[in-house]
Amino acid sequence: MKTSRKLMQNGGITIPKDMRLKLGWKRGMSLDISTTLDGGLIVRKHVEICRFCGASQNLCRFRDLVMCRNCADTMKGALS
Repeated sequence: MKTSRKLMQNGGITIPKDMRLKLGWKRGMSLDISTTLDGGLIVRKHVEICRFCGASQNLCRFRDLVMCRNCADTMKGALS
């Protein structure tokens, strides 16, 4: 599915309703946005990952920081 949109004055874009429905995206959900080397954008449903190694399993949270158990254990050892 492909469509074209113009940037709004504030720099935003509207993702068409049919696309949001197909993807199961709900109002207020978090999205991850990244750029490509050829000047494009990738928009995906947010998935929490470890801030340090990028792992997506065995995650824990310290305040606003998400990290995997392995990185947390490594930090704990370094601070001991």
